[in-house]
Amino acid sequence: MRRKVLHVGPALTKGGMGRTIQRLHRNSPNNWDSDIVTTHADGGAISILFAWIRGKKKFNKKMKEDLPDLVHVHTATRLSWYRKRKIIQKAVKKKIPIIVHLHSGSFEKFGRGWIGKDIQRILSLEGVYPIVLSDYWKKWLETMLSKKVRIVPNPYRQGLVPILPKFRDINMLLMVGRPSPMKGHFLAINAVHQLRKEGYDIRLHLVGTNHQDLRNELRGKNGIIAEGWVEDNVLDKLMKKAGFLLMPSEYEGMPLSLLDALATGLPSIVSKACSTFINHGGVVVNQRNIQSWKDEIKNQINNQERWEKMSINGPKDVEGLDSESDKKRWEKIYNEIMKIS
Repeated sequence: MRRKVLHVGPALTKGGMGRTIQRLHRNSPNNWDSDIVTTHADGGAISILFAWIRGKKKFNKKMKEDLPDLVHVHTATRLSWYRKRKIIQKAVKKKIPIIVHLHSGSFEKFGRGWIGKDIQRILSLEGVYPIVLSDYWKKWLETMLSKKVRIVPNPYRQGLVPILPKFRDINMLLMVGRPSPMKGHFLAINAVHQLRKEGYDIRLHLVGTNHQDLRNELRGKNGIIAEGWVEDNVLDKLMKKAGFLLMPSEYEGMPLSLLDALATGLPSIVSKACSTFINHGGVVVNQRNIQSWKDEIKNQINNQERWEKMSINGPKDVEGLDSESDKKRWEKIYNEIMKIS
């Protein structure tokens, strides 16, 4: 018997959550058909508002005319949560089981005070099944809830293969992410700028942001190339050539760009927010300041033997996180929830 799952979230946006929804839609578990309600859009306030109005309208129609067997809600914090909580409550009234998939790495900060009580109340509703990305978030959520919290890690992108160090440029640095203070562009740009002033011939390629987004930070700084948002084939070329991925984020859920980097053997220099995902393929910088990042980049560039070892061993950090394993994990969870419900 075939069943239907309805994904609700920012499916068409540029970013990790949109990519996850599209992957689950294309690579749906065996005997499951999938549809999508898009709730968010890239662009200004008008685009965002109309995307939410269209998404809400489609969801309401589904609830009246074409009920799915399962609703899979993808949410981050702030406005994403406020939109999705309404969707969750409507699905609960229809007695449809709902997966609430928490993607953001800032839920702990967001969930303080009365908002934490709201998260607790919504996720405690009967028929709601919370899913998180790692054991850290499972432990955090279990302090709020008296129900089972499941872990489903993100996979790396299908088709990626390791690239040997001899084909890489140790002086080419890569950073992937939208222009947001929590991503740490300021740290990366200024650390690289200072190293260049000291005579290091390094370049930093920024993917996901352009010169206009960071015009103040980039003013008077050479060797920083803002690539803008690029297609996967262009990103693949950059990842195959680069010597390091930089990820100085304040918060992360389970960053897809880091998983992709590890899968390709791209050594990664990351903040504490990403420390649980790094074992063989990178190093963690414990402090989020320019000096610490400058020192660590310098240390890594000056140790080619260690760099080559990280590149060769990095794919070990993402073993079992391939697309086929991901599909089997979701198939098991979907079927398990349907049996419970």
